Amino acid sequence: MAFVGYIESVSNLHTAEIRCKWLSRLVDDQFKLPSVEKMLEQTTKEMEIMKKTTRFFKRSCISTFSINHSDEICEEMGWRSWRKNNWVAEAFSPYKSQDYEEEK
Repeated sequence: MAFVGYIESVSNLHTAEIRCKWLSRLVDDQFKLPSVEKMLEQTTKEMEIMKKTTRFFKRSCISTFSINHSDEICEEMGWRSWRKNNWVAEAFSPYKSQDYEEEK
């Protein structure tokens, strides 16, 4: 069972689109999920990091965590996680929807 299309805010539109692309590739057997144990371990680790690093853990907010999530999804699909052409732009330019265009 999968749920797609949940949008937290307009700043996360690209994340929802990437999630849909990820799901379609998963259903088409283009990659495999890690074991349940590994996914639970990663989720627990990320929750602990979020609790320690942000006061917004239990509140709605626009967070940079979605960037990490998008990078992980891109890597699972075999895409580069770096979205910009060089490290300066990667470090200092905001991400836009165009930065997540499917790689040819």
